[in-house]
Amino acid sequence: MTEPEPFPWADDELKARLMKDPVAALKEHGVTVPTTLPFEVIRDVVRMVWLMWVDGKVVPREKFYIDPNDEGLLFGKGVWESTRTVDGEPWLWELHIERLLKTAKLVGIDLDPARLPDKYQVTDYVRGLTSADVVIRLNATAGRTGKPGIVWMTAALRPYPAASMKLQTTRNPVPKDQPYLMWKTFQYATRLRTSQNAWKAGFDSALLVDDDDNLLEASHANLFLRLPDGWATPAADGGLLPGTVREHVLKHSPIPMREQVLPKALLAKVSEAFLTNSNLGLVPITQIDSFNFPIGSETQAIHRWLTPDLATGKPMRQV
Repeated sequence: MTEPEPFPWADDELKARLMKDPVAALKEHGVTVPTTLPFEVIRDVVRMVWLMWVDGKVVPREKFYIDPNDEGLLFGKGVWESTRTVDGEPWLWELHIERLLKTAKLVGIDLDPARLPDKYQVTDYVRGLTSADVVIRLNATAGRTGKPGIVWMTAALRPYPAASMKLQTTRNPVPKDQPYLMWKTFQYATRLRTSQNAWKAGFDSALLVDDDDNLLEASHANLFLRLPDGWATPAADGGLLPGTVREHVLKHSPIPMREQVLPKALLAKVSEAFLTNSNLGLVPITQIDSFNFPIGSETQAIHRWLTPDLATGKPMRQV
């Protein structure tokens, strides 16, 4: 039986490059994979890098186009969401779409919800790339006068989940009344840069605090702390990005959770702590500044309940 063509969407020049040395072709686009991986796995990674979902169609990246006058390109007027998939389905997708539309409204983008993919469209796109689970990212730009923006989705390898994290507190550089910097827009890099000094000091990420020394969130994840009277997460009106997993945990956790203002001084009373985001799920915190915490029984219980691959008993295949 003749083997199916592995890259039928590529033009002749690209197809020749991919057939000759797909690992080198991937490296040109910033993706490094071991040469010892089976060809089938490398082929899937090639698909993730080259095939994009654009306004309802899957197209090679060479055919992707943004209008040079699109305000998303010129002024960073764009919004995005990302999440892991579970058996090909995007995790907490309805919450992500809800937040994307809210962010678009906050920054003045007229985004038609009908243009956004539902979970079934996401699954079709992912399963056309690979049988593995991935992280998908959905983006939308503002467009320009007389022309709507572009909506596109990409897939990437899932980051390997960290066993735990160490955080260093740092002043939040983002004012709470700046939606372009606080929410998931194309100007999100300000938040991510806060981790650089923490890395240099030997920590995994930064934990942001406001001007009154109240805890907010990590640069890319929400914070939960076990206090003597129960679990708490910083209040959403304090200037943090309310995550989809945070919302899910607050509403549905088998162990009660609450929102409250959390002064930094309360760290001395914390017995367990963890972070949440939709790419990794839950990651225990073992250190904040000079305070150390065990990975306690309640953190482990919430992790078992929350993490999709553990809850379903179907371990996610790592590419």
